[in-house]
Amino acid sequence: MSEELFIVDAHAHYGYCSNFYMPDVRPERMIEIMDMCRIKRICASHIVGLYTHNLEYAYEETVNSIEKFPGRLCAYAIYDPFLPEESLRMLDRYLTAKGFVGVKIHPAMHEYPIDGERYVPLWEYAAGKRTVILSHTWDPTPQNTYPYEVVPSQEFAQAKLFDAIAAKYPKITFLLGHGGGHYNGQLQAIGVAKKHKNVYLDISGEAKGFGVVAWLVKEVGAEKVLYASDMNWLDPRGHIGRVLGAAVTDGDKERILYKNANSIFKFA
Repeated sequence: MSEELFIVDAHAHYGYCSNFYMPDVRPERMIEIMDMCRIKRICASHIVGLYTHNLEYAYEETVNSIEKFPGRLCAYAIYDPFLPEESLRMLDRYLTAKGFVGVKIHPAMHEYPIDGERYVPLWEYAAGKRTVILSHTWDPTPQNTYPYEVVPSQEFAQAKLFDAIAAKYPKITFLLGHGGGHYNGQLQAIGVAKKHKNVYLDISGEAKGFGVVAWLVKEVGAEKVLYASDMNWLDPRGHIGRVLGAAVTDGDKERILYKNANSIFKFA
């Protein structure tokens, strides 16, 4: 593999999250970590836009970040199902701006199901634009959700809910964040990715067991798996190690680490 910066991180975040230890989320620090890890660019969404309904602040901070490091820090626009008109106005404004690569949704944080009617305006819009959509997906079983949740919001983010949507909107490229989450969610995500050419999986997440990368490659093919870290929530080095140490070919590792992302996002 090349000694140059080459990795593309398809799923990262700008900003702080109140219930995670995140000591330094400055763009400058992100670049330092990227250089250390040979990450050429990241595709990130702002946490504030996912946790709250403050889209203006999220976009302002996002633009500030990507303008500091053009070509290295890229961004997802955000769709809030409870602010559909405002969200679509923002998509019109930012998706054509330099550095923006797609749309991020977080059904668990927004507590609204993937297959709910409030997402239909996004699907229709994205189909017309042939947009990439990254969605948080996760396993909703009690042991795999967060203990402080009174209602397990991860049930809104089950990968299986994309089955009918991916079939109805083949012009949208769907990237299932975390590859479905934990084991039961991963099984769902694998099933959906096998059925639909426009569905891909990323490997981010805080719990990945031995052999997961090789398992995903075996089940859906290396061409449908993307490296992702969830930085600044998580340290990107762990997931790089999982790819480099996986029992797959060097060609498969290159596809996962950067070639698939370069194709999907049309990076040079």
